[in-house]
Amino acid sequence: MPPQVTLCQQTFQELIKNPSALYLRGDPYETSDAVFGVKESLLIDLGTVSASQAKEYGVKEGGKLITYDFVLVTDDESRKLREEKAMEAMQKLGRRMKLYQGLPIPDVD
Repeated sequence: MPPQVTLCQQTFQELIKNPSALYLRGDPYETSDAVFGVKESLLIDLGTVSASQAKEYGVKEGGKLITYDFVLVTDDESRKLREEKAMEAMQKLGRRMKLYQGLPIPDVD
């Protein structure tokens, strides 16, 4: 398994509801994760803590630094995207579907 940073946010009204992981770029295992595979968007580079960052955050200068931008979406945005992607996938398979309570079901009407 590749080295990873696993993140799980339990506060701020559960803005991040599911754990995710970041992987170090260049690791020999980055292309062979047995469970999920490693997406390019989850690969990170290690930086180095600068003097100003060390002073601002009270950490050791020269330590390892991970910088990553998280994008948080609302429940409505997430639901809409999930439904759009489900319908696109069904159309690519040539299936006529409609959504019922967020799930694709055969459209027999």
